[in-house]
Amino acid sequence: MASLIINNHEIIENTISDKIKLENNTLTIPNNTVVEDVINIKLIKDNNEKLTFNVGNNSEVTVLVEVIDERVDKSNYNINLTAGENSNVKYILIATLNSEDGLLKHDFNVSKNANVKVLAGLLGNVLNTKLNANLIGEGGNIDVKSVAVSSDKHDQTVDVYLHHNAKNTYGNMVNVGIANKKGRVILNGIEKIEQGMKGSEVFQTLRGIITSDDAVIEVNPILLIDEYDLKAAGHAATVGKLDEEMLFYLQSRGLSKEVAEKLIINGFLEPIIREIEDENIKERFNKLVNSRIWFIWI
Repeated sequence: MASLIINNHEIIENTISDKIKLENNTLTIPNNTVVEDVINIKLIKDNNEKLTFNVGNNSEVTVLVEVIDERVDKSNYNINLTAGENSNVKYILIATLNSEDGLLKHDFNVSKNANVKVLAGLLGNVLNTKLNANLIGEGGNIDVKSVAVSSDKHDQTVDVYLHHNAKNTYGNMVNVGIANKKGRVILNGIEKIEQGMKGSEVFQTLRGIITSDDAVIEVNPILLIDEYDLKAAGHAATVGKLDEEMLFYLQSRGLSKEVAEKLIINGFLEPIIREIEDENIKERFNKLVNSRIWFIWI
């Protein structure tokens, strides 16, 4: 795995190929480049005002970005990614921030016939995450899957905004929020199709899982469609506690209530986890998310 580790604005490790350039906080993947190794970028207490990825035409890359910040004061991370024509990009985000005032903002630009997959695991204390995608080329596709876990007095807001500015584009989001104790999660899913963007498709799934009477989850699916000639459009939103009958069945099989709850929640997370092809990254992602899920019962 190629690594780029940035600690407080300073590069402390860089094993990325010479073909991939990092200049002025901009990482560039040239045209017609297939990067077989996962590029692992760690931002440690960095507060990078802007980190930019430019993926060239006909290129393919998987990027794992880890934002690790134990400070409780204000944190602000801004990341931009542009996927060139006919490119394939998988972007995996793992964020663990202790900030009481955190902002994690991403902007994705999807060019003609580009395919972008975004997987996000969000574990913050007070964190506002914005995942904004602009589909600017015909045939562009983006698929966003995220999970936010809040416990104690954690407060997380996840805004996913997919903006269709080209014909025959595809946008899908699956956002999951889990809240326990006095945790709070707000999931806002917005998709906008501009007039004239014929043949586009939009889908939303927002799911909230509450494991405490004091926890709060809000889900807000919004479709803004100014074009009638679409392939398909739909959304679904649910908020609720874990199924009591399912819990009873698992406990009748000898599992404790805590283990049964964890098993059910992992079932909700599985569609997100399985999208990670690299087994090492999958194990790390799964372990991190489950550590927070397990923590919420302690």
